[in-house]
Amino acid sequence: MRPYFRIAIGLIIIWFGVKAIRQAFGGYDLGLFHQFQYIPFGLLIIFTVAAVLLDTTYYKLNKRLYQYVTSFIGLTLCGIVIFKIVQRNSVDNSDTVLRVSNLPGATNVLTFEFKANKKFRLTEYDRLGQTVYYGMYDKLDDTLFIRDNNYNGYVKELPRTGAIKADTVFWTNFDTMLVNKK
Repeated sequence: MRPYFRIAIGLIIIWFGVKAIRQAFGGYDLGLFHQFQYIPFGLLIIFTVAAVLLDTTYYKLNKRLYQYVTSFIGLTLCGIVIFKIVQRNSVDNSDTVLRVSNLPGATNVLTFEFKANKKFRLTEYDRLGQTVYYGMYDKLDDTLFIRDNNYNGYVKELPRTGAIKADTVFWTNFDTMLVNKK
């Protein structure tokens, strides 16, 4: 019975770990119930602590290191999620170089915040809150190049190239946006 319990805890750790990683690498929801997105990560931590305690008990009986495999998997998954949260917070706390928003009446409600560390924060607004996505960009003179992002929102495809003219950004095959003045 004991090995089945350990296998069950290992499978639960993997299940919640995959859910937490998918949430951490996807869009970050800010809205009415945004704390609920941390439930898989919280349960991953709880089951990992239980696995560490259980594995330590079995290690005291057998003195074999393979007893800690489940704990190692759980700690690795927790580390990946924590790394992504820290990385996301470093982008949020970086200085904003350029902020670009949609023109009034546009079909998409998006705001780009281009940061000093060559990363951007894209906020997509909807009725119940907003979803934040992250990516990397390059700026060459008055041209913006979107290199990489984790966007999977309402817009089918984000723009890749935009030209800055005065207080307007003209994206290729996308809405025109205004540069926000501070």
